[in-house]
Amino acid sequence: MIRPVTIVMLALAGLALGVATATSAPSAQSATAPPPSAETLVLARRVAAHDDFLALVQTAGAAQIAGIEKGLGELTAVEKAKVDDIGKAKLAEGQNRVIDKLAGVYAATFTTEQLRATAAFLETPAGGVYAGRLIKVLPALGEGMKGFDFKREVLKETCAEIKKGCPAAPEAGQPRG
Repeated sequence: MIRPVTIVMLALAGLALGVATATSAPSAQSATAPPPSAETLVLARRVAAHDDFLALVQTAGAAQIAGIEKGLGELTAVEKAKVDDIGKAKLAEGQNRVIDKLAGVYAATFTTEQLRATAAFLETPAGGVYAGRLIKVLPALGEGMKGFDFKREVLKETCAEIKKGCPAAPEAGQPRG
């Protein structure tokens, strides 16, 4: 059974792959903003190379490769190795596109100094431990958030505090629920 967190992770990875392959016209903001410096772009690529999207892309790519292999039926060891090689090469291309796209976004979003500090952290042992962990903590986060309904909690407290947003009382003879 696929857990909801797994679906979210795969959806995010699909989004990342979609972003990597999409082409679009530059936004009005990027058309008027000066292009980032070469140093900013290099730093942005260093940060992007540690992004959690890459772990998501890796996981989704590996699952897709396994699905392709299964869909091809009986494969010899040589054929399976060839499919694996093709899949890994395409996955590497996709990851490079993700890095390129993220680097562009990061270069437009963060200052050179912020990118320098982030890259420096991500390239330390502690940063290496931190990078790519989102995919590993999402299942635990999903488990910890089970049963939490933000809207319900806000409306419950709003009802108690200002007497608005309260659930309608059931009509006579109707069960609550």
